[in-house]
Amino acid sequence: MAVDTTITNEPVPKDKASFEERPSRRLAVFGFVALFVVFLTSVFLRLPATDYFTVCGFKNLTGLPCPGCGLTHSFCALAKGDLNGAAAFNLLGPPLYLALVILWARCACVLLSLNRPVQVVDKIANRLNIVKLFVIGFVVYGIIRIGYLLAYDPASFRSSPLSHLIGSLIK
Repeated sequence: MAVDTTITNEPVPKDKASFEERPSRRLAVFGFVALFVVFLTSVFLRLPATDYFTVCGFKNLTGLPCPGCGLTHSFCALAKGDLNGAAAFNLLGPPLYLALVILWARCACVLLSLNRPVQVVDKIANRLNIVKLFVIGFVVYGIIRIGYLLAYDPASFRSSPLSHLIGSLIK
């Protein structure tokens, strides 16, 4: 029978479950700083409402917006207090922004060793399956958005590179 004689310099927790469930401070620092940059950029960035350059590969290929198109504009509008403009750019922008604010506050609580608020946020997020809800929301929103544009503004797709490629393959 072999005996494990590995020596580690890690502190030994009172019980293993509490040690594994502690939030990562390193991840909290990263989240806090990254989200702070997002929020600060949202406040100071001035974006044109129309005729702007996009880095979205889906939109550049199809001429149609992906489910995430308009989130930057939405966040910038929210940071300036324009809730209607934010929803017009991307309907899921305001709830996602709110979720990121809550995540940012959670990261701050982890860094300040305020365990109770972290546990409450984690419990609510787990119970509501927040990540799954957002994924489903973006998929459904994306399908409805594209369907609406194809039904009421088909010219946006007809002028796209994908449309031209399909047209040349059909001929």
